[in-house]
Amino acid sequence: MSAQLFEIVVKGTLSPTLVAAFDGFEVSDIVGGRTTLVGWMPDQARLHSTFALLRDLNIELVSVNPASDH
Repeated sequence: MSAQLFEIVVKGTLSPTLVAAFDGFEVSDIVGGRTTLVGWMPDQARLHSTFALLRDLNIELVSVNPASDH
């Protein structure tokens, strides 16, 4: 996998402390009590480590989608 931009949607609003754990991601709240994280994944290992971090922090994953970089 070459570097790709991903949009990750999680349940809930992340505190500033949790946002800091996702260094390199643009974080924003969206309607319905969900938070969007957008960031570049250089490879599969980075993508999987992001999933592991979400799991370890008990953050519920809603969706993961490739994003456009406009």
